[in-house]
Amino acid sequence: MTETGVSTKSKVGQASSEPMQMEKSLLQRLKNASPQICTILSRSRSLEEARRRLYQFLDSQQRALEMGFKETQYLERANIRECLAVFRNILAKRNEKVTGVSSLYYLYHLIRGDDVEVLQSVTEDFVEDLIHLFRGISGQSGIYDHMRRPTYLDMRGRRAAQARSRLLDGMYRSMDRFMARYPSGLNPKVVRRRQRNRQRILRYFSSRRKDWDDWHWHLQQVIRDERTLNCLVELTEEEGRQIARARANGLPFGITPFYLSLLDRTDSHRNDRAIRAQVIPPESYVSWMIQHKKDRELSADYMGEHDTSPMDLITRRYPQIVAFKPYNSCPQICVYCQRNWEIHQVLGPRALASQKAIRAALTWIRNHPAIREVLVTGGDPLVMSDNKLDALLRNLSEIDHVERIRLGTRLLVTIPQRFTASLVSLLGKYHVPAKREIVVVTHVEHLYEVTPEMVMAVARIRRRGIPVYNQLVFTTYNSRRFESAALRRQLRVIGIEPYYTFVAKGKEETESYRAPIARLLQEKREEVRLFSGMVRSDAAVFNVPRLGKSYLIAWQDHDVIMLTPDGRRIYEFFPWERNISPVDSFIHVDVPILSYLRRLEEMGENLDDYRTIWYYF
Repeated sequence: MTETGVSTKSKVGQASSEPMQMEKSLLQRLKNASPQICTILSRSRSLEEARRRLYQFLDSQQRALEMGFKETQYLERANIRECLAVFRNILAKRNEKVTGVSSLYYLYHLIRGDDVEVLQSVTEDFVEDLIHLFRGISGQSGIYDHMRRPTYLDMRGRRAAQARSRLLDGMYRSMDRFMARYPSGLNPKVVRRRQRNRQRILRYFSSRRKDWDDWHWHLQQVIRDERTLNCLVELTEEEGRQIARARANGLPFGITPFYLSLLDRTDSHRNDRAIRAQVIPPESYVSWMIQHKKDRELSADYMGEHDTSPMDLITRRYPQIVAFKPYNSCPQICVYCQRNWEIHQVLGPRALASQKAIRAALTWIRNHPAIREVLVTGGDPLVMSDNKLDALLRNLSEIDHVERIRLGTRLLVTIPQRFTASLVSLLGKYHVPAKREIVVVTHVEHLYEVTPEMVMAVARIRRRGIPVYNQLVFTTYNSRRFESAALRRQLRVIGIEPYYTFVAKGKEETESYRAPIARLLQEKREEVRLFSGMVRSDAAVFNVPRLGKSYLIAWQDHDVIMLTPDGRRIYEFFPWERNISPVDSFIHVDVPILSYLRRLEEMGENLDDYRTIWYYF
């Protein structure tokens, strides 16, 4: 039995672009991509006859490939095999039953042109994905058409080494041209600009320079409304409108003065698009959250924490680790936050759990000797005072079987001043080599978020022997060519180790933030792979609701099993424990590739740079 995601049913058939009256040129491109497939479809007298004949065709293509009858570029052969496997999955009746969608039904009637309703409901996203799939099956993907065979392959010795070295230099120059488009927050011009922002913010709050270095001041001056924000940076009318709507309807909004200083003064969005997207909610998010105001706790709980919390403040998905949530708010809320359903106010007076609840959670951990690691998260636990944090860590450290305490925090980005000498000394007190490890896990989302203050804070932490890791969420706003790779390179240099890159949660309210799984796979194999192993050490993962992380390494962890009429690939994810426990798989509906590419184009991207994205499954 397969578990279906919370939002799957509402997304299937929900068009990413307006339903199209099928353009003849687009339909002709589909027919040209594989005349054999389209002939089978047009000459079959029923859907089931078409299915049977298509399977026969795929079998013949597979045999021709295996027997060497099909002459094609040797690397193209691997792509053919993958495309054949995907199309076979799409034809499977079992997958139609599981997903409630039949790609074959839409394709069959589309080629025959005998169903007006199909012609009106199928989008260009659907057709474009099939065009590339058919080209792949035919060995005509075009991936290698623009590439020349490297000359060093025909050489030996020093001559071959020098030729390969020249090729690698060329690869680096290409990478560097991409990365040069993304300024770091350590760029001297950016640093000076932000110093001016800081002075303007201090003047607005009638504060002094020394206040800027006090983390308490940043908590006290969190900006919570569009009027104040618009006095300090330029907002578009739409940005201001959505912040006002969010506030009027009780949705949490806040931004720290420090993070505000990272935004560019004007609303050009040339460099700070990803920064603004972190905290300024779009219309689609605000409208969905308002619509689901009464049932938000259930409808927005994408990860199914209600089903994985054996008691208050505790979430458990793995044998040896639990998430412990003593504080359920942050100084500012990321729009795509996993726990946006349970945060009702930024730094609300009831954000800190009661001492009774905290003691009960600690007792639960103490009574479960399988728990070797505790992730203290929330919210952001480092908003708590040093005294409260000290008491919490002391209680955890007194549990003999807890050998690692992880602190999940974004304050390295939003208020790096929090990492005072006293806080780091406190953390160091409980970091005892060979007995117990303290680990800081943060969330730096973009190169523009890296600051000199962050560098100083990380250095202070690392001097106590405490490691710092980063969890990156892969979204539309950091998914351009080499954008996330540039961040990982910078993080390693300042002492933060890349840990996970997450597929953005498949939440309906954050649809516009989601990049296709195919783009993350492309990024990991074509961009990150060009860096050293120390930089590319993080793992790309999909977080399966209720179950935990599924690694996007190879096909044994997931399959593409269907394509919706609006061009969304449907994935079946297999749980991490599938070989040791009979747990259901999970069905995930992705965002359409073509619609995503159009968003990139609006940002000024050359889509030819992404042409291979269609062949990552």
